[in-house]
Amino acid sequence: MSQTTAKRPLTTLQKNTNKSVIVRLKNDVEYKGKIDNVDSYMNLIMSDAEELNDGKIVEKYGKIILRGNNVLFIKLENEL
Repeated sequence: MSQTTAKRPLTTLQKNTNKSVIVRLKNDVEYKGKIDNVDSYMNLIMSDAEELNDGKIVEKYGKIILRGNNVLFIKLENEL
């Protein structure tokens, strides 16, 4: 049996700055953009941010800040 190392979400996000992600909030709103920065509360600063509804672009925002406690999940670029 091989042991796998546990992935820490914050470390994973920090290693993926400047990569594209899709972030879904608890209110079911989704944003797609690049992670500029993330802090220990998982607050995200994103650039080239677009609001999505059913996978279609609803609005383009540029730079946004998402509060970590509103985030339901984050999907990384290499998993899109």
